[in-house]
Amino acid sequence: MDEHAEIFIEEAHELLCELESSLLELDENPHDTDVIGRVFRAMHTIKGSSSMFGFDDIAEFTHDIENTYDKVRNGDIPITKELINITLLARDHIRAMLDAYDQPEQAVDPAISGNILVSFKEILATI
Repeated sequence: MDEHAEIFIEEAHELLCELESSLLELDENPHDTDVIGRVFRAMHTIKGSSSMFGFDDIAEFTHDIENTYDKVRNGDIPITKELINITLLARDHIRAMLDAYDQPEQAVDPAISGNILVSFKEILATI
């Protein structure tokens, strides 16, 4: 793996930690627009950086999640326990996808990606 990819993975792990703390904070205060913005920016940065460095599977996976939180920022979708839980599952899945690049023997099941994305698409379909 080249140096740029290693830097991306390290930064993505940091963003995932920030994402988790923001989601837990959002669970306590679902109307906090600053925290909603942090969640959106974390997903946006992970999506953009992963695309830039060739981690296309991660970029594709995060696309609908980013779109969902854009709708949350715009007030079209409310923060719910279900949304937070699905996003925490997505966060864990992104971590597993990153880890699979370092440890290819720990391949990620694409069905998990599909199931999580179906949940986000169902939320998007409610607006």
